[in-house]
Amino acid sequence: MKKTKRYLIGLILLLAIIVGLSETFYKRFDMTYDKRYTLTETTKEILKRVDKPLNFKLLLGGELPGDYRTLKNEISFMLDEFRNINPKISYQFSDPTKDFTSDQLQEEGLTPAPVKTDKGVLNVYPYAFLKYGENEGWMETLVDDPSLPFTELATATTEKLEFLFMNQVRKISQIDRKSIGLIVHHDELPKMYLEGLGSALSENYDVEAYINPIKDSTFTLKQSDLDSLKKFDALIVAKPTLPFTDSDKLVLDQYVMNGGKMMFLTEMVDAEMDSIFRSGKIVAFPRDLNLNDFFFNYGMRIIPAIVKDAEAAKIILADGETTAGNVSYNAYTWPYFVRGFKAAESPITQTVNSVEFRFANPIELLENPDVKPTVLLATSPFTSLQPSMSFIELGEVDDISPEEYQMGRIPIAVLAEGNFKSMFAARYERKEIPNFKPETQNGKIILISDGDVAKNDIDIMTGRPMPLGADKFSRRPDNPKQKPVTYDNQNFLLNCIDYLVGDTDFLNLKNRKFEIPALNETKVRLEKSEWQLMNLLIPLNLIVILGLIFIFSRRRKYRKIPKIK
Repeated sequence: MKKTKRYLIGLILLLAIIVGLSETFYKRFDMTYDKRYTLTETTKEILKRVDKPLNFKLLLGGELPGDYRTLKNEISFMLDEFRNINPKISYQFSDPTKDFTSDQLQEEGLTPAPVKTDKGVLNVYPYAFLKYGENEGWMETLVDDPSLPFTELATATTEKLEFLFMNQVRKISQIDRKSIGLIVHHDELPKMYLEGLGSALSENYDVEAYINPIKDSTFTLKQSDLDSLKKFDALIVAKPTLPFTDSDKLVLDQYVMNGGKMMFLTEMVDAEMDSIFRSGKIVAFPRDLNLNDFFFNYGMRIIPAIVKDAEAAKIILADGETTAGNVSYNAYTWPYFVRGFKAAESPITQTVNSVEFRFANPIELLENPDVKPTVLLATSPFTSLQPSMSFIELGEVDDISPEEYQMGRIPIAVLAEGNFKSMFAARYERKEIPNFKPETQNGKIILISDGDVAKNDIDIMTGRPMPLGADKFSRRPDNPKQKPVTYDNQNFLLNCIDYLVGDTDFLNLKNRKFEIPALNETKVRLEKSEWQLMNLLIPLNLIVILGLIFIFSRRRKYRKIPKIK
């Protein structure tokens, strides 16, 4: 009996020690095959650089529906991992219905997510407040994915939690931000059409329009501009409409040779949707930007023709009247609004869905042993080409003959990288540049054959810029509150910039995916009764067997009672 007591006391002490250690030390073992609960090295490095108290206040306290309770638990587990790496990180959950008034929530712009439950509609606030030193701000704890129905967002977010939170940590704690420059002296997209891209980029980068050629009224880059451009980690040229001079190309060439990265969004045919709506048809005129030799140097060429695609985006058009006398609107396939789909494997396009192009041109890849081309986006296989100097008519909507769309997938966005050689290496103009560089290692240029990929539409009702990728032509005029179809233009362009400036580790974190095993619904339906019966009988039989073993062992132990002498 004394021995049994000693064992019992020892067991209690051991449990007490384990509980005490668990309060001091935190460790979670990841037994999943894809290591979904193991933080990446990129995350660990960012967390280690946090040198001030970083606090998360999450509005996911109080009553929550099932999928949001799961989301809350996953966030809690992940933030515990964060805190384990860096003790300066802390968090707490707050009940928005008790800790905030409705006016306070409204002032912060926090809109509730109405979730239907058995008890009625429950308002959930999927937000978190971050405070890092003097920097503070709100973040959403749901992924922003227009392709997913609202009911699936909470579940989908659990897969992207690490990126979602680390993206905010990077923004709020970033000190040495990289710089992105916009070339604007060739009548590129005006500011109002770059609000979406500019605001998205400014969350992680310093964005600035380079206006020196406009200020000095030369409207061309000069040798003196080269040093100024070197401060930018990457340059963007978004839909130029005026030709580039040789001086422009010389400076941009040397910018690239000195390690700069560039993204061109250019088109060689002039065609605009607003002009078609005004007149019903237009002539697609070729546009000479004097960039053929520049792109040729990197193994690329834009063909002056317009891509047509049988699987293009749809636009809303008025097509008559209803019986009640109202205007009838319907969606029609507009073959000139092609959609770009992922082509070759690349970190840039791994999480990109379709990207909308408007009057895109085909890109031809040329042989260049020093340059590695990667087709980022291409059309569907059902394509044809419309030559320049031909009519484009609105009446072509839905007028698609399958036999005419047999050209296969056409490249419309290409990454060129490798050991670039200067196009001016054997030309006299090289003497204009002191310390002229004839080549560079690890050069990168992205060419997108449509400037409208970076252009945000303007809301007709409010006059405000729409989100980048939101298509105003997909919205019915008789229903202005209808959400437009939104394409992945913003995600694609942000990935391009991340890749160009070398943020590939963070890009890989963004692209991290987990394979969620799906049940075979047919097998579940056919074998449902068998599994239910097994789940019922096996535990009961196990209990009975254990009980019999216990009874048998006790009888055997106490069968022979020792005689008392």
